[in-house]
Amino acid sequence: MKTISNIAARLALAAAVAAGAAAPLAAQAQDSHHQRASAQCQNCGTVVSTRTYERAAERASGLGAGGGAVVGGLLGNQVGSGNGRTLATIAGAVGGAYAGNHVERNMHKTTYTEVRVRMAKGGYRSFTEQGRPRFSNGDRVRVQQGRLVHQG
Repeated sequence: MKTISNIAARLALAAAVAAGAAAPLAAQAQDSHHQRASAQCQNCGTVVSTRTYERAAERASGLGAGGGAVVGGLLGNQVGSGNGRTLATIAGAVGGAYAGNHVERNMHKTTYTEVRVRMAKGGYRSFTEQGRPRFSNGDRVRVQQGRLVHQG
């Protein structure tokens, strides 16, 4: 009888040790999962505003300026006579070149969208993207390799 009690006591002790060792492991697993989840959300945020604007091309090919100079020179040549005609032709060519360049740059303008995000870890960040808006106010987003993506 004493041997059965001894065996039972040893089994109870082994079970208690095993249960005590398992509890910290379970707690560590939960902490590790929580740390991974919070680390993933360090780059999460909510869109608070978007602003779309267009920007003219920085440079033009010169075709607009050349075409404008020809048209402006022809129109200026129709005005006056003698030295006045020469001055009008030159002024028309210069004015036409300027206008043609401006028109060409506006024809190649690019649309940009500025997205302002309130980050989950605090603070705000702004992102500028080329093209029309992909996000609306209140959208949950994540920063991935410096770009915004919808948070799934």
